Amino acid sequence: MPYRAAVIGCGKIGSEFDEDPRGAAYGVCTHAGAYAACHDTELVALGDVDPAKVERCGRRWGVAARYRDPRRLLAEQRPEIVSICTPDPTHSELLRMTLLAEGVRAILAEKPLALSLPEAEELVGLARRRGVVLAVNYSRRYDEHHGRLRDLIRSGGLGEIRTVLGLYTKGTLHNGTHWFDLARFLLGEVHRVTGRDRLHEGGDDPTYDAQLEFGGDVVASLYGCSARDYTVFECDLIGSRGRVRVVDSGAAMEFSEVVEGVPFAGYRALASTHRLGAGLRNVPLRAVEDLIDCLGRNGVPRCSGDDGVRALRIALAVSESAATGRVVEVSEP
Repeated sequence: MPYRAAVIGCGKIGSEFDEDPRGAAYGVCTHAGAYAACHDTELVALGDVDPAKVERCGRRWGVAARYRDPRRLLAEQRPEIVSICTPDPTHSELLRMTLLAEGVRAILAEKPLALSLPEAEELVGLARRRGVVLAVNYSRRYDEHHGRLRDLIRSGGLGEIRTVLGLYTKGTLHNGTHWFDLARFLLGEVHRVTGRDRLHEGGDDPTYDAQLEFGGDVVASLYGCSARDYTVFECDLIGSRGRVRVVDSGAAMEFSEVVEGVPFAGYRALASTHRLGAGLRNVPLRAVEDLIDCLGRNGVPRCSGDDGVRALRIALAVSESAATGRVVEVSEP
């Protein structure tokens, strides 16, 4: 029997991206689409405080059980897998509610887990005590191209990593944690950070610049950009033997390697070798399949609740540094 799944939050990542024909290049783009596509799940219920969104989502996926109250959804439908796809400030409360609901065995949460570190750590601890598999949708972990890039780095294919540069928009907690998680995934743990409020955006989640210090003298510099201009998410990894630029939000990668005699005899320079496209395909489906695999073998998700806590810890340390002007150590749990 397939697992009974529910989606709480019927906005863009919950359902609407799959209605946009421009998303066809990415395959399955949403949580609802992933449960509908996965042979091991049945999408049985949807929830959203906006009645128009939940009705539209229900029609899109042929789901009759549509709720505005998530408590009623959890009590009446008793899903085994739940996706939390609501705005950031609601994540903590909804995750706690879902973790305490009878019958829930796994949760796929959008980022960040919470807006404070104690809340996030409490949620991960509660999931552990309840025996619930908790995963966070830092989507690049579920993309095969990013996995191969990590293998390339770890095998020494880029040589010694000398410099890492990044660009992002839409908040240090919201999209910044995506970049911090990717940096951890590729390069290892962050030891200390420096933050700077260069854009002066204000609001609850400003987009700070950040400098991250890893082990082995590797330093990454991340620059915030204004979402009023456009959306951007890039990571540029420069090694002693080559370079990889992660562009188009991770959908493409540009590779260069060191060549001799360019531009003149006696010189060494980077030369472009190839561009790899078609990344980030079906990542919500890959995340759901990973959850199913974890349930079957009592495994750990590719992006676990602990990974979510670590990304949040980096983001909050950057925020503290931007406020105080001091270098902040990123302590481990």
